[in-house]
Amino acid sequence: MYLTRWTSASDTTSEVGDFKYSLLKSFKTGIRLAQILPGTGNKGISINLLDSFVSGPQKIPYDALSQERIKERNQQVQLMGQIFKGARKVVVWLGEDYDDSRAGMQLAKQLLSIARYQPVSGLGTADLETHGLPKQGHRRWTALSLILRRPWFWRTWVVQEVVLNPNVELVLGPSMLTWDDLESVVALLEGPMPRVWQLDQAISASELPFSRINRIRLRHQRLIATPISPVQIEAQFDNHVYSEPESMIDEDDDPQLLDLLLMSRGLGATDPRDKVYALLGLGKHDINPDYSMSPESVFTDFALQTVGVVTEMQARRRAASLEMLSHLREVRRAMILFSCAGRHNQKLKLPSWVPDWTTNLSCRPLVFGLSHRFAAGGDKLATFDWQPDFGLLLCGKLLDSVQDVGSVHLSDTSSTNSHDLIKKWLEEAKQIAFTRIARSPGSTMNVDAFEAMRRDISICKHGYYITAAQKGRRNSLLHEVDTSDDASHSASQTLTLGPTRGRVVFASGTGYVGLVPHGTREGDLIFVVLGADVPYVLRPLEEGEGYELIGEAFVQGVMAGEAMLLDRIPVEDVMIR
Repeated sequence: MYLTRWTSASDTTSEVGDFKYSLLKSFKTGIRLAQILPGTGNKGISINLLDSFVSGPQKIPYDALSQERIKERNQQVQLMGQIFKGARKVVVWLGEDYDDSRAGMQLAKQLLSIARYQPVSGLGTADLETHGLPKQGHRRWTALSLILRRPWFWRTWVVQEVVLNPNVELVLGPSMLTWDDLESVVALLEGPMPRVWQLDQAISASELPFSRINRIRLRHQRLIATPISPVQIEAQFDNHVYSEPESMIDEDDDPQLLDLLLMSRGLGATDPRDKVYALLGLGKHDINPDYSMSPESVFTDFALQTVGVVTEMQARRRAASLEMLSHLREVRRAMILFSCAGRHNQKLKLPSWVPDWTTNLSCRPLVFGLSHRFAAGGDKLATFDWQPDFGLLLCGKLLDSVQDVGSVHLSDTSSTNSHDLIKKWLEEAKQIAFTRIARSPGSTMNVDAFEAMRRDISICKHGYYITAAQKGRRNSLLHEVDTSDDASHSASQTLTLGPTRGRVVFASGTGYVGLVPHGTREGDLIFVVLGADVPYVLRPLEEGEGYELIGEAFVQGVMAGEAMLLDRIPVEDVMIR
């Protein structure tokens, strides 16, 4: 049914009336489509508005256009996933030509031709002349790099738009590439995307925003093609799979919203609430968008929903093996939530255990492990309780207090020379640790605590992170090359992927040595939650009632559950605010 007609301003032969239309037939499934009619002669284009639905027999076929948008009404936000999923294709407008983008698109199409028609699995600097490609650093490489970093790729809203629809076209000025075309180009330059779903967002911290979104898109397509069974999930937990591939997925194969928030954390949103609301069409949740709520309330409610599932399960005292497995997944999810929170990761005014999704993490989460998963809290599962007037109740052991702690901040945003900064950090770390290691519980007859920690976290004797986290990924021709780096002493890898980024060495009152978030103070406490992978740093509140969470800790000598065997330390409940 035609609701109204709009006429372009170039059409001077007719008057332009007020833009009016009636209410949608259905607030649940109703949508309005724009039918563009071509102009003829001196007549401009015109647009008809059609009343339609996202599903059902009365649905009119349509294409979805990804553009900038103002804040949608609550009901419309809930429909966004269905709208893009039900479209024939999604058309992405990247903008007009600028930053030499014509040259960048030409290079992209040349690379696409190589990927399609030549038996090449990847390109390095030595292969460029063979294929008639410009040298690294040429303006065409820079132009292509700028295209892949255009503002559209950094928006949280675009994730569900391109993930839910298999047919996506990217339009830049007069040029066009499909999403699959661009995936082939990036794979040629950086290697294929890993098959394993990696929640550790530090792995993707240095990736193109296109690659982050494409990880979610590929996972979504894989789930549709090959659902994961509960038996596979149980085997992954039994084997302590480090990479956390499908271990966060329930039996219905819907990805959890927490997984999606982790992978899209570096993407932006004008409205902080859209960090959550823009992903609702992709994940499993019980959230109804409500723009009358503050961002702090939205983030806190999401955190409570994540932790609240655990409390409900414990109240039911589940005993069946599959139910216990589900319980383990929920406990694990809560621990990941805590590892992404803490005062050193917050800008908004939130409870200390609630993640602030508007900020990037200052440290790589230890909860995902390095070369293997940790098990500081032992085998007994944690218990949680939420008391609105007091805070979150956690059960565990107060291991020790921080007595000496470093101050050198390893960060990729520092103005100091990266190699000098790493050297300074290591000198301070040794000074703190070596005054304690003789009596540290983490020392053995064969190796002292600091040396053992250095090996466990894959830090070489010069202070550099030496484990390649992105197996199979190459240094892209689109990235700037740090000529001062080598394979074993990469400052950029240490400051983006290394466990010492954003952390300092500490020594405890009884001699434990380890890593804590930068900003940890003397007098802060090390708390091991039952069933948790890693210990946490807590700070006693001045009023004496409860603690606030500072962040994760690595404590040499307790990462395999040793603290749970210390009878001298009782299990107790602490209140986190």
